[in-house]
Amino acid sequence: MAHLAHSFLVRFRPVALALALLASLGAGVAGCKKDATPEVDQDAVANVKLANSATLGTYLTDADGNTLYLFARDVDGTNACTSAGCMPLWPVYYQADIKVPKALNAGDFSTKTTADGRQQTTYKGWPLYYYAPAVGGVNTREAPGTTGGNGIGGIWHVVSPNYGVTLASKNVEDKTTRVVASRTYLVDGLGRTLYFFAKDNGATPATQATNCTGNCAAIWPAVYKSAPLVPSTLRASDFGTITREPSTTTGPYGTTTSTREQLTYKGRPLYYYVGDGATRGKVEGHNLDDSGDKWFAAAP
Repeated sequence: MAHLAHSFLVRFRPVALALALLASLGAGVAGCKKDATPEVDQDAVANVKLANSATLGTYLTDADGNTLYLFARDVDGTNACTSAGCMPLWPVYYQADIKVPKALNAGDFSTKTTADGRQQTTYKGWPLYYYAPAVGGVNTREAPGTTGGNGIGGIWHVVSPNYGVTLASKNVEDKTTRVVASRTYLVDGLGRTLYFFAKDNGATPATQATNCTGNCAAIWPAVYKSAPLVPSTLRASDFGTITREPSTTTGPYGTTTSTREQLTYKGRPLYYYVGDGATRGKVEGHNLDDSGDKWFAAAP
């Protein structure tokens, strides 16, 4: 029996060695393939890009470098460029499969359908557009790398991922007179309305203090921001901060406790209104009489 086992091993040892060698080579090849797989360069494959301007800062473009714009009248998150004069001048931007560079968050992009059935990409809730001025009577998209649409009408701007405050423009109801009229006012980067308090008016701007504390601060939360990046039709130098006294408030804009810096515009403190429910485009506090105190959507 031992003789037979020895004969079997001698006879089939070459085969076993060959199989072991093949297995080893296979594992080595598999390991090489795994190690050789290159890491995807997120910036290189992005179809939304970032460009930089000495005057406008960082702004969004498409994959070919064409500048993207936002429209202040879209503050509700819906395309308001629906007239025969607006649509050819401002074609919608749509990208089905958004790929962003490392500096951007893909979750900030989405898709909406316009009233006439077109798909349009949005960024932080703002519908995105190209600019196509008339050239020889034909609307032609501006060349990549140009920003000719910025600032038109004071309500079209390049799209910066860093805007802390921007402009909105829409029909707003005066809560005292019930008259509805077009108004341009300040919103944060997510389209939420910012307010002035009538009692804050009158002090020297450089030393303006808030007159909304305690229960008032629970209904009208302070806008806690440092001086923000803003569109070119606003002046960054008009924004500053004041130091508030320690307090604790809870609402849709979060719970805040301790001394913090409240944002001001031209010396006047800025606030949110809980009646807006932290919802973009809501303006439930304009010319609202709150227990004898007046509040206004902050006009530039």
